[in-house]
Order: sequence, then structure tokens, then C-alpha cells
Amino acid sequence: MYDVIIVGAGPAGSLLAKKLAEADLKILLVEQKKLPRHKMCSGVISSFARRILRKEGFGEVPDILCCHPKRIKGAHVYPKKGQPPYKLREKSCNVWRSDFDFWLTTKASEVGAEVLDQTRFIDFSEKKDTIEVNLKTIFGEQKEQAKILVGADSGTSSIRRTLFPAEKIVWTSVYQEYWRGEIDLDPQYLHTFLDREFSEFFALMNVKYGTKGKYIIINTNAMKGNTIPSYYNAFQEYLEEAHGFRGEKLLFKEACTSPKFFDASYEYKFGKRNILLIGEAAGLFNVFAEGISPALTSAVNASDAILKGGDQLLKQYTENVQPLCRSLKLGWEGLLEMFPNFIT
Repeated sequence: MYDVIIVGAGPAGSLLAKKLAEADLKILLVEQKKLPRHKMCSGVISSFARRILRKEGFGEVPDILCCHPKRIKGAHVYPKKGQPPYKLREKSCNVWRSDFDFWLTTKASEVGAEVLDQTRFIDFSEKKDTIEVNLKTIFGEQKEQAKILVGADSGTSSIRRTLFPAEKIVWTSVYQEYWRGEIDLDPQYLHTFLDREFSEFFALMNVKYGTKGKYIIINTNAMKGNTIPSYYNAFQEYLEEAHGFRGEKLLFKEACTSPKFFDASYEYKFGKRNILLIGEAAGLFNVFAEGISPALTSAVNASDAILKGGDQLLKQYTENVQPLCRSLKLGWEGLLEMFPNFIT
């Protein structure tokens, strides 16, 4: 039997697995996809996230995980077409998420966490002192037992939906394309556009140089069920007209479904009994849907609660995570004060 089973080998799950394994707990870290796995993300690691990683023994983010430009200076936020951008300074690393996440998972494995990829969480049942978890591996279904179960399985968390079946989740669609070509915008910044012609929330453009050359990434989003193509086409046309985007070849495109990342009620779900939710599974998103820094912070909060022991696990974790919740609320309030039309 495991002390803790963690579902999801993203930043939150891997950091939690590492901390608990270092404390000599028996840990199983489960990942649905084959590792290393792709994650639809800008791949920008903030200075705050990097401080957490240094503090928790990961060290500096290795340059080999970075694409070019290796360092991002911040974000340019364009409120409307034709308006100059607000320049937000934030020194960040520019990484490939598949490599970055796998580095974190490898660190967890090195200190004793057992990692099981290509394994899908099915469901769980609670016994008196244990939680029985049903998994589907490439070899078939198997059952594992643990004292504690942790959902670190993203905003579409199966564990969250199992715990709160009556919860009404507002879903959004996110779409992006990778192009080979040129654009006149500074590649050392993320470029965020708030004009409602381009997105129901915000549209993004950033640049990554990889082994296959230069990738221009164009991203937009809308409430699920609304039409993404009209937003995307308007955004791409604007980039061509106003910022010199010259697309030479469409390399690939991708889309995903995500829960709405901002809720004015600031209500999060942290779990039930000996089942905890961390990171995006708990609904923890920073401004502009940045999820890595709150994921890492909530993993530390959960680890501290688990290692403290006692029969008030959820209560302790909920108390630990409150400073993060207050910080996220202040961040969103500050953003909405600067850009009151961000959420319509």
C-alpha cells in the first residue's frame, strides 16, 4: 500500500511527489500520457516559480530545457487595436513544457517516487483507512491502495469531477497554431491582446526557436460552443496588418478544453476527507491563466499538511493554501483595475 497516490505528473504532482518521497513516504505518481508528454502552454516559467523550485531542491532551470530566446523580459498587453501596449516586466525562462515537466518528474523519481505513465485514473472507493484507486495501464486494469489520494490532473480533473459530481463547470475552448515565418513584434516578450474581436478573454502571440527553426505561436480562446475560427482569423489578419506577420508555413495546430480560469467568487475546491486537489485541479489560476506558480505553491502547501499528519488533513491543507488564494485574488483585482474590460 502507498502512503500517497498522486494523479498527474505536471509541475504540481511532480513537486509533491519529490517532497513526500524525500520524507520517506511511499509514493505513486500516475500519468495518463507517455512521458515526456506535450502540454499546450506558453512555456514561460516566472521568477516566482523558479524561486520555489530552488527552495525545494530542484536548483536552477537548466538551460538545456530552454528554447530561444531563453529569457523572456515580460509581457506587452494591448488593451485595444491601435492602442500602445502596457509593458509588464517579469524575467522568465522560456521552456518546452514537455522537457520542463519531465525534468521535474525525473527529480521525483530519483528520490524514490514510483512513476507510472500511460496509466489512466478510472475511479476510487473509500474504505475505513484506505482509498482504493482503479487504474488502467497498457497491460490492463489494476487496483492500488493508498492512505491519501491527490488530484494534480489539470483543470479537467477526473478526481474533482468524481468528488463534486453536481458542480457546474463553465468550459472554455483554447486554440493555437504554430507557424514558420516572421513577425515584427519583439520575441523577448509575450504579446497579449484584449480586444474582443480576437477573443472572449485574451489572445496571445509568442515566439520560440527550436531545433526545427522559428515557431510563431498564435493563440486565442472562447467559451465552449462559441466559434473559435472567427476570433482566430480576425487575430491573424490583425497581426498581418499591424505587426507584419508573414506566415510561410503552418506547422501544426492544437486545441484543448479548459474550465473558465477566472471566477469572481474566487471559490476553489481543495478536496474531501483524505483526497486533496492541487494546482489547476483545485481551480488555482494566476492572472492571464498562468498556472505553474500556483501549482507549485499548492503542492508545497499540500506536502506540509500531509507531513504534519493527524486526522485533519483537508483542514490543514485548506489553511496552508489561504495565503496563495489571497495573493491570486489581489493579482486578479489588480489586473481588472488596469483592464476593466478583461472579463465582460
